[in-house]
Amino acid sequence: MPRKHCLIFVHLKKPLLLVFCKNPVLGKAKTRLATSIGKKKALDVYHALLHKTALVLFDVEVDIHLYYTSYIDQEDIFQQPSITKKIQTGNDLGIRMANAFKEGFKSHSPIVIIGTDLWSLDVFDIHKAFEALQTSGTVIGPSADGGYYLLGLQKFIPALFENKKWGTPTVLSNSLNDLKKEDVYLLEEKNDIDTYGDLKDHPELMQLLK
Repeated sequence: MPRKHCLIFVHLKKPLLLVFCKNPVLGKAKTRLATSIGKKKALDVYHALLHKTALVLFDVEVDIHLYYTSYIDQEDIFQQPSITKKIQTGNDLGIRMANAFKEGFKSHSPIVIIGTDLWSLDVFDIHKAFEALQTSGTVIGPSADGGYYLLGLQKFIPALFENKKWGTPTVLSNSLNDLKKEDVYLLEEKNDIDTYGDLKDHPELMQLLK
C-alpha cells in the first residue's frame, strides 16, 4: 500500500508598519512648539512633517495602518493603496499603541511603529528595522530626548506599553529595562521635532517661520 504524505501548509504573516498621526488641527498639533512660535506656525511645521512622512511611506513596500487621533481624513496626503486608515483607541499613548499592535498581530508580523514628528526619517530607517527583525526580537530607534521614534516587535510585549511617563526622558531607559531578557537591535539616534530648539538643525523647517 503506497505511503500517504501529509502536507503541512505554513501561513507566513506579512510585515506591517503602524503610523501614529495627530490630525492637523490648529491649537492641537505641536502644542509644545506652539508655545514658542505660535499655533499657526506650529501647524505649518506639522504639515511639513506630515508631507515628509508621506514621501517616506511612498517608498515603503509593506502594508501600512495609519492611525489618526480624532478622525479619519480620506482626502489628506496619505493616499497610497497600501494604507489602511484607522482611529487610535485608549486613554494614553501606551494603551493606544498596545491596541494597535494587538490588532496588527492578528494578521501581520513583524510590526514596526513610527510617528510623524521626525524630519530626518528616511525609508532606509524603516527598511533597516524590518531587516533587523529577521534576527532580533525587538528594534528601537532612540530619540535624543530620551524617548524613541521607532519600535519594532516580532511579538507583543505588554510591559513596553505599561507604567511609562510618555513624553518624558525616562521612556527609552524604562523600555530597555523591560527588554533585558530580549534581543534588542538599536538604530541610529534621531531627534523628534517638539521644540524650537529642535527646529534649528533643519533650515527647511526654519524657513517656515519667516
